[in-house]
Formats: sequence, structure tokens, C-alpha cells
Amino acid sequence: MPCLLAAGIGNFLGFCFIIRHMLNSLRTRLIISYVFVVLVCVFVIGLALLVLLRTTPVVTRFDYLRLAETTRAVIDDNPPRGINADNVSIESYLLTLAEISDLRLLLVAADRRVHLDSAVLQGKTAAGDIPELPNQRRPSDAGGGEFVTDANNGQWQYVLRPIPQRDFVLAFLQRPSSPLQFLAENFLGTMLQAMCVGVLLSIVMALLISRSVSLPLRRLVVAARQIAMGNYDQRVPPGGPTEVRALGHSFNEMATRVKASQQQQKDFLSGVSHELKTPLTSIQGYSQAIMDDMGAEPESTKGFARVINDEAERMRRLVAGLLDLARLEAGQSALNREPTDVGTLLNSVAQKLSLRAESKQVALRSEITTLPTMIVDPDRLAQVISNLMDNAIKHTPAGGKVTLQAEQTDGKVSVAVTDSGKGIPAEDLSRIFERFYMVDKSRKAGTGYGLGLAITREIIEAHGGTIQVQSVEGLGSKFTVTLPIVWPGDATLARQR
Repeated sequence: MPCLLAAGIGNFLGFCFIIRHMLNSLRTRLIISYVFVVLVCVFVIGLALLVLLRTTPVVTRFDYLRLAETTRAVIDDNPPRGINADNVSIESYLLTLAEISDLRLLLVAADRRVHLDSAVLQGKTAAGDIPELPNQRRPSDAGGGEFVTDANNGQWQYVLRPIPQRDFVLAFLQRPSSPLQFLAENFLGTMLQAMCVGVLLSIVMALLISRSVSLPLRRLVVAARQIAMGNYDQRVPPGGPTEVRALGHSFNEMATRVKASQQQQKDFLSGVSHELKTPLTSIQGYSQAIMDDMGAEPESTKGFARVINDEAERMRRLVAGLLDLARLEAGQSALNREPTDVGTLLNSVAQKLSLRAESKQVALRSEITTLPTMIVDPDRLAQVISNLMDNAIKHTPAGGKVTLQAEQTDGKVSVAVTDSGKGIPAEDLSRIFERFYMVDKSRKAGTGYGLGLAITREIIEAHGGTIQVQSVEGLGSKFTVTLPIVWPGDATLARQR
């Protein structure tokens, strides 16, 4: 017995688990919701019909028409030929009509007295329970829409049928139908058929709609799993409803960004390892030489120590740049913003770099219009312009020129650094602001770490500005920095200072 009980409980729990799993399915939920809507619609239609039947004489009229048609057909098929005035033949005829029509028949004389009642003859009612018909001059169908009441206050709807060449008439009586009974007899079958067709159509529609929705979602699931496994080339063809297509586009955009992010991480690790490898190798080599007394002479020892110091300084600058970039990206490096004469700042940067440009035989030109005072971090802004101009001078051959332009337009200050160098290949333009990305893949010592432009972009964006680059290989490059003259917080900061 305990085993049977445990088995029963296990089967019940398994059934509940299956039902729960099915209810979690989009297809099952759509089918259930559609079927529920069909059932509710059928119920509402039935309720509306019931209210209509209760508030209008439709049921009474329909019952009367059906009663009149039935009695006419019964009498036409069984005409009162050959019956005598004796009770036996009349009773037999009355019972025959009652059995055929399934109605209650009364044999009524000209004085409106009921002589015979089929219900009494059949033993269905007591002898005294005979309804009295209203006095009517010429019995005909004219009084058929009325009701009569029996001794038990039961209502009967009746139709009068005169018998030719006889002094009596036949009254056909039937109980009036209730609205619910009328609805069940005349509409229930049709409503059930319509409900079955609606349920089948709803199931088909639910299957089609769920397929159009679930198929793209299944593709998204498969693609997401592949991305989780490291396959970042996954893309899904957008399909299905508008929301699902939007989800597909968003997924593809996310996959593209994830792939780019992963590539940036690989490049970052490669760049860090490359930049650290050279100074570490030098430091290790020269320190080992000192340990082996290879530099016995004081001058040799100083030379080895100088190389170790230079490489350590190089590593310090690299780490400082990485920390600075990380703080800027995380928003943890606060800008020391203050009212600054931007024109004076730009001229100062150009003047500091003029000697370097002259030593490389590069012409340095400044085209700076009158600029307003702006609330910026002067040191950071000078760092940006210095980095852009230094790169321009470095990549411009002797005889070339570098131009610093600045102007105010539409509530913004635009600063452009243009050079006549070798330019940047088109395939590198989209990546030059990435960390450790260098157009010159040779990575010669002393040529930089590939952090300058990444730091530059972060500083500009921290000021609420943008930086853009245009370049034609063989003709030169142009970096344009755009800064808003006023952006949220400027007025408050100015008052505080």
C-alpha cells in the first residue's frame, strides 16, 4: 500500500511538472489564451441572446408560428373524415392527433365548454384541471397568440382549429417555451459548432503566430549560446513581429560590439605585453650584467644604471598613462575646470611646439580667431592640443606644414590640427582612438605607446565635446575637436569660483 501511494504521488508530481513546463511555453500560452477568448465570446453572445429573448416577444411569436404550422400539418394529414358524434370515435381521433403532434388537445363545443381533453384521456392530468377558453364568436386562428390558464395556474398557448360541418372545434395547446429552453433548442447546436470551429481556428492561428515568434527567438538563443562559447561571429536574420525584429537588430549590434570589445581586449593585452617586454628585457639584461661584474669600470656601471633608469622611467610613464586612461574611462578623474582664455591657451601650446617643428623643418602655422572665455580644465585641454600637434609634427616630413585653426561657430568652439604628412590608411581610421592601436605596426622604441589618442578622446568627451578625424593617404590628416561654449554646470561653477 505505501508503495502504491508513493507511486501515485510520484505520477501526480510528474504530471504537474509536465503541465507547468507546457504552461511556460509561448505556444501553449497562446493556444490557451485564444481558446479562452473564443469561449468568452461564445458565452457573451449566448448571454446577449438570452437577454434579448427575455425582453422581446420573439419566443412567443416563434412558438405560436410553430404551433400553428404543426396543427395545420397534422389536420391536413389526418382530416376529420368518417368520425361520428359518438364519444368513442371522437376520443380516438383526439388521441391520434395528440400522439402525432405531441400536443394537448381540447374538444370545445360552440358554447366554449370543453367536452374532451387528451391529457385527461391519457391520464396525464386530473379531470378538473381543464383550462377554459375565452368566449369567441367564430373560433379561428385569431385567438392563437393568447394564453389560457389551467386550474394550477399553468399557462398554455393555444391554436383553434374548426372542424368542417361539426359544431365543435379543436384547441391545440402547448406550454410556452422559456428563453433558456428556446435558446438551447434553437441556437445551442449552432453555437457549439461555431465554438468548435473557432477553437480549431484559434489553435491554428496560435501555432502560426507562435512559430513566427518562437523561431526567431530560438535562433537568438542558439546564437547567444555560441557567443557565450566564444564564437563572436554569430548573427541572426531579423524576422517575426516588429518587436522580435527589433530584438534581432539589437542582438546583432550587441554581437558586433562584443566582438569589437574582445578584439580591443586582445589588442590591449598584446600592446601591454609588447610595451613592457622591451624595458623589462633591458632592465633584466643590464642588472644581470652588473651582478656579473661586467661593468667593473665606474663609467660602465653608470651607463648600465642609466639604461635601467631610463627603461624604468619608460615603464612609469606607461603605467601612469594606463592609470590616467582608466580613471578617465571610469569617470573618476575629476576635471579642474575654471574660466579659461582658450585663444591664449592655444597660442601658448603652438609656441611651445614651434622649436620642435623648426628642428624637423616643418612649418607651423596658427590661424586662431577671437575666442570666448570658456570653463574648461586648462591643463587637460593643453594636453589634448599638444598631443594632436605633436603627432602631426612627428608624421609630417621635412618641408611639410602643420596648421592649428580655431574658430567659434553656432555656440561651439572648433579646433582643428591639419598636417601634410603621409595620412592614415582608411582601414585604420575607425580604430586609431583605441588603446595601444598604432598605425605604424613596427612599434619602434621611443615612438609612443598608442595611448595618446585614446586619452585625448576621453578628455574631450569629459568636456562634453567630440573629436573627429579626416585623412587621405599620401595627402595628410585633419583632427577636429569641437567643444560646447556653455554646457550644464558652467554657470554654477563660474559663480562658485
